[in-house]
Amino acid sequence: MLMRQPTLRYVCTKPPRVLSDPRSSVALSALDVRRGGIVDVGNTKAALLCTMSLTLCAAAGANTSQCSRAQQVRRAASRTGVVGLSEPIVSTAFDAGNVEVNGVTSDAESASFQLGIRRDPFTQGTDETAHSQWFYFRVSGVLGKKSTFLLNTTGCSYEPGYDNFRTVASYDRKNWFRVESTEWQKTKDGSQLNWTITPTADSVFFAYFQPYSYEQHMDLMAEFSNSNNCDYLTFGRTLDGRPLDMLRFGDGPLQLYVVARQHPGESMASWLAEGLIRRLADQADPKAKALMRAATVNVVPNINPDGSIRGHLRTNAGGANLNREWSSGIYPGYDAPTLERSPEVYYILQFLEQNGCDAYIDVHGDEEIEANFIAGSEGVAGYETIAPLYDNFQQALVRASPDFQIGKGYDKDLPGEANLAICSNAVAHKFGCLAVTLEQPFKDTTFNTPEPDVGWNGPRAMKLGAALIDALLDNVDDIRKSKDLEFGVRAKKPA
Repeated sequence: MLMRQPTLRYVCTKPPRVLSDPRSSVALSALDVRRGGIVDVGNTKAALLCTMSLTLCAAAGANTSQCSRAQQVRRAASRTGVVGLSEPIVSTAFDAGNVEVNGVTSDAESASFQLGIRRDPFTQGTDETAHSQWFYFRVSGVLGKKSTFLLNTTGCSYEPGYDNFRTVASYDRKNWFRVESTEWQKTKDGSQLNWTITPTADSVFFAYFQPYSYEQHMDLMAEFSNSNNCDYLTFGRTLDGRPLDMLRFGDGPLQLYVVARQHPGESMASWLAEGLIRRLADQADPKAKALMRAATVNVVPNINPDGSIRGHLRTNAGGANLNREWSSGIYPGYDAPTLERSPEVYYILQFLEQNGCDAYIDVHGDEEIEANFIAGSEGVAGYETIAPLYDNFQQALVRASPDFQIGKGYDKDLPGEANLAICSNAVAHKFGCLAVTLEQPFKDTTFNTPEPDVGWNGPRAMKLGAALIDALLDNVDDIRKSKDLEFGVRAKKPA
């Protein structure tokens, strides 16, 4: 039986001119050769050598530095024996992946992708909606192709939040940049987010914000669970059976909490938590050590790992919006938290009741407001008693980080009108303490410290997390004094 030679094609960064050896079926794209010459493929073996190792290319004077895919082609050929020009492929088969493919068209020069966003499970009893906004996907087979992405955003949870937004992209999932061409526009049927890019690699990732994967979380836990700088503990399990992880720093009498990612699509919250953790663990940092003498700092980097892995925007595995699960009696006929629907909130609230709570920072991300800001618990009865704590903490965070500001933020609840199913309101009401929601932008800190090439991103969020140490340290004396004020029901402190 005559064995047909595999057709090998090599894709260069220069426009290809295909050469063929008439004695075989091997095809080779012309390379960028010094002196403008052509690589003379003398025989099949030479063609294979040229494709597989670039040996012949270099010998012929080719500028192989321009051949950015040489190693990819060589590895693929060694595995399969055949290397071909593949059609573009969209994938979400990884941690936090989320997109729906409605259509793909492509030719040798360009590609177009019609996409949608998969919705979260329906939030029965609270929000009464199926949320969507977060997207994260990979496209391959697009090197050098002008690629246009049309993402249907009709009916997304915060549809206007896409206005003035720039998609984030990465070739290596380490360095992320904003796609300048991103544009959100209304259509006759709704709205869509569009961007066009000509990738400089065969594979590129796109996301709503720089992801923080569960693998990163587990690496962080592995690193610090074996550290002498803190105590690691599991305070519960999720619906999918994942542990709820906490790191405890210091042994001071005050109990301070920083809890991230009730809403799983807000990955900047985990980045902030890591920045805080790394500074707390720095044994040469005098402010971190001073804070830990005054307080025990309890950090939960991801309280909703199930939703994070599933690529949800706001819900856990069971469809619960955790930031609406902190109290019963708020929504008609709805009890919360429960082990059947929101064990994440059930277990953290149980931990607070057992160990006490003197300050609580609930870390989130906001789709629309282009700034870092804090939302307080102004609508809780008796809030005026701790209002000075709230004001002083904001001022301290402004001093600690130029990326934080006061002014842009949510409208304040009127006295007595707080939704006690929301974390910061419930904690302030139950424990009589400073409890705030720290919001970060999906876009950028446009109003005070814009960085348009990257926008707000993971490394910047880490710096803000580190700055929390300065702000908390500036307020520990006031927090300590506030313990003696009558406000709500205070849990007993551990001995």
